[in-house]
Amino acid sequence: MPVIDLDDLPARRPRKGPLTGVDAGERTLGVAFSDALWTLATPHSVIRRSKFTDDAAALFRLMDARGSDVLVIGLPLNMDGTEGPRCQ
Repeated sequence: MPVIDLDDLPARRPRKGPLTGVDAGERTLGVAFSDALWTLATPHSVIRRSKFTDDAAALFRLMDARGSDVLVIGLPLNMDGTEGPRCQ
């Protein structure tokens, strides 16, 4: 799975379809899905974290159910835009 900058996504994936957004916390993964045209994201569910493989399987099941094949992961940035310690 390639890692690309979000600004490069339209050129790399011209076919539209829902995107999956994940906000990774220490205890939970917040999951949201965009609409097919990438104009609006809506919260969907929360996955209680356990083992990585179980968390990934739960996330991929949600993505399959929505027809999403792109995962957007939010990075915890500091207020000045620099990467926070959790980015590592």
